[in-house]
Amino acid sequence: MVVRMMLKKRVISAIIGISLLIFLVFAGSLPFFITVSIITVLAVREYSRMLEIKSKSLLALLGLNAVLIVFNAYQISNNFNFLPYGIIFFIIIFSLYIFHLYNYEENNFIKNISYQVFAIIYIGGGLSFAVFLRDINTDPFINTTALWLVLIATWLTDSGAYFVGKKFGKKSMAPIISPNKTIAGAVGGVLITAVFIITAAYILEILNIYYVIFAFLFPGVAILGDLFESCIKRNFKVKDTGTIIPGHGGILDRFDSFIFTAPFTYYFIILFLG
Repeated sequence: MVVRMMLKKRVISAIIGISLLIFLVFAGSLPFFITVSIITVLAVREYSRMLEIKSKSLLALLGLNAVLIVFNAYQISNNFNFLPYGIIFFIIIFSLYIFHLYNYEENNFIKNISYQVFAIIYIGGGLSFAVFLRDINTDPFINTTALWLVLIATWLTDSGAYFVGKKFGKKSMAPIISPNKTIAGAVGGVLITAVFIITAAYILEILNIYYVIFAFLFPGVAILGDLFESCIKRNFKVKDTGTIIPGHGGILDRFDSFIFTAPFTYYFIILFLG
């Protein structure tokens, strides 16, 4: 009964989320940038809670720095003036240094800055590729096609691993990191996603060896992204990063794989698939 209720919550949340996402993706580049920025701020807030950050000014600083990376992606995608990433990295380091200079903790100075720089790059950097993928215009990836490919394929990997693992999973893939993730589930997620990508490429008459390689690498990257988030949660001893999405947990719980698959797909398109 409890499992059925949880599944019902997951399905309802997914339907609402997908409907909203479809609207926002097609609403235009600027509304989508604003959407990704909001998601980024919420994700940074979740990560900051795990770090037990109490300072509202520090929380705002982390959020602004992460959104700066997303904003730069929006500028690049729309051929506007943008900042070199070296300057952005300097802004991040310098702003955090100034904050911790005036809020100095002798034994935690390096640790705090390291954790916080990581959060900005991991979250802001990873999610910024949602903007790149939405606006990419390299044949055959036009009119938001690249973004939908990543979203659907990531969802298929996650869902395939979950349902196949529930049905056939016995041996844990990473018993210390995430005992509920099974080898059978991972294999199921990989095969389901690979079939989807290869079939889509075949229907569109663009299938070649690169798509086949991509089809099998993609779900592997998605699973690694999921495990990476599990490592973070294990480190901070939390089950979910948040509760904002009923039945799914937090923002980071839902976008952990995407943060890895988005940049992977973007550069694979640029180098091999375009």
